[in-house]
Amino acid sequence: MAKRKRTRRFNDIMKLSLYFVFLGIIAICVILIGRMVWINNNNGDEYARKVLSQQAYASQTLVAERGMITDRNGITLARSEKTYNVIIDPDVILSHDYYMEPTLLAMEECLGYDRETMTKLINDNSKSRYLVYEKNIEYTKVSDFNSYKSKHKFVVGVWFEEEYTRVYPYGNFASHVIGFATRDGGNYGLEQYYDGILSGTEGLEYGYYDPELNRQKTVKDAENGYTLETTLDFNIQTVIQKKIEKFRDEIGCNNIGVIVMNPNNGEIYGMASNYEYDLNTPRSLVGLFTEEEIEEMTPEQKTNELFKMWRNFCISDTYEPGSTFKTITVASALEENAVKTSDHFTCLGYSEKGGWRIGCNKKSGHGNLTLAESLMKSCNCALMEIVEKLGADAFYRYQRMFGFGEKTGIDLTGEATGILIPRNKLNVTELATSSFGTTFNVTMIQIAAAYASILNGGTYYTPHVVKEIKTADGVTLKKDDNVPVRNTVSKTTSEFIHEALYMTVESGTATPAKVKGYLVGGKTGTAQKRPRTEKKYVVSFVGFAPADDPQVMTYVVMDEIHDESIAGSSSSATRMTSEILNEILPYLGLYPEGEINYVVDLDLLQDPDIDIGDEINDDVLPEGIDQEVEM
Repeated sequence: MAKRKRTRRFNDIMKLSLYFVFLGIIAICVILIGRMVWINNNNGDEYARKVLSQQAYASQTLVAERGMITDRNGITLARSEKTYNVIIDPDVILSHDYYMEPTLLAMEECLGYDRETMTKLINDNSKSRYLVYEKNIEYTKVSDFNSYKSKHKFVVGVWFEEEYTRVYPYGNFASHVIGFATRDGGNYGLEQYYDGILSGTEGLEYGYYDPELNRQKTVKDAENGYTLETTLDFNIQTVIQKKIEKFRDEIGCNNIGVIVMNPNNGEIYGMASNYEYDLNTPRSLVGLFTEEEIEEMTPEQKTNELFKMWRNFCISDTYEPGSTFKTITVASALEENAVKTSDHFTCLGYSEKGGWRIGCNKKSGHGNLTLAESLMKSCNCALMEIVEKLGADAFYRYQRMFGFGEKTGIDLTGEATGILIPRNKLNVTELATSSFGTTFNVTMIQIAAAYASILNGGTYYTPHVVKEIKTADGVTLKKDDNVPVRNTVSKTTSEFIHEALYMTVESGTATPAKVKGYLVGGKTGTAQKRPRTEKKYVVSFVGFAPADDPQVMTYVVMDEIHDESIAGSSSSATRMTSEILNEILPYLGLYPEGEINYVVDLDLLQDPDIDIGDEINDDVLPEGIDQEVEM
């Protein structure tokens, strides 16, 4: 009984204690709630700032300034301009009621933004810390906003991110050489080939908000890209683009390509194709097509046309070179002692090779010809006799030595290799037709580099467009020292070619290439395209001056001239070369001095009295010869 009474007293005490504990908890909660209300009313802003100050804002990448591209004289061809993007942090703006109105007012007055639009944007993205609202705004707006903000402490959550926009001051100048750049990097030309050097290294910015909600940042600076000083000459490039436009309007042509280079070191002074495009708007077809034509195109058609527009004809397209290759065949034969400068050849108007009757450009035949005359009159029959003496092994070896069938290594993207007949398929007929530049394909830059090596005395240089790589401060990091790659011909062979091609312009197939007061040499070329029955041609001319000491070389190629009366004649290419040389020779400091006094070695040429009374239609491949070439 006693034990049960003690248990009841214990339970009563316990109940009373729990009652007082419960009352105590309620009282404490009331006090804490009251304290929190008081703190919020009196010190809410201060505590909000302290909380936010512990929060890092989103880090951002700092874009490096892309390096400049200049011509050889320092004229800027491509540069980057700083622009500003508006960044909004809705999370900060909505962190307190006092921030919204002042910030909206600042955006309205300084940036011209609509208040209702911005209110909706901020509320719809309330949790966002990094919202890119507008790109490429004017610096004056940036300055006005920052000035306004410095006087109004409740303007928060808006700042400006720096960025760079690529600008090409001369629009379509050398567009196929320069290429264009977007935020993702370079596209085509130098912009793509040297993208890693031009783009630099990105930096990083990160940090936090201080108690006053000011952005405190830590910055790892970006490293800007380097500058490319090119071998291009602004004035020479301007001349060739102007001439391309003139001849395209006069005769019409599927494509006209021009290369102007220094044959003594491989530097490209100018390079242009039919239609240059505006590098500032590289995805616009306006100018090539009417608005109606563009609207009717499918997306796929537009893409295909853009790829065609961006393509550099001078390095990416291949074609049969025609008679311009005869110079290389003759030079190869001289180097192998297969022929001598005193040798004579007979042209009956055709030759039979491998069961095929292959005609010459002069159907009645040239008769007896010297080696020099075989080039001056562009005789197919003489070349077939020469290459037969040279032999297939040596011919193919020299094709490779002169750089055909492989890339030259020019510092531009999209270079093609061309197509050669493999040695094991270079049979009698194929060897004969190859001697005058048919049944295999080359690129313009391959022909230009090969000719340069012959003209400069036998040294092959890699053609190139960049002369120096510099820092933004002008310190040279790398310089192209024009290092020779290999030797192709002897000085004696080179001198013979100078004289033979000088006479080709003076009284052979290339008389329209003459420039008054100058010694000009060169070689014409006409190649009949496949299928032969369609009678479409690629005509060309390699020219150089002065003929006795070449300092500049031009190469003009015209693909399918629309004027049918001259479609198979190289006269347009020679005439264009004459006009280009007439303008650029004085600019290069090469001036005519009185009477021309270039003494030609008559014994070397054998017969200076060239008969050009018969019409010469160069090297059209006869019907029936349509050899398939291995890809």
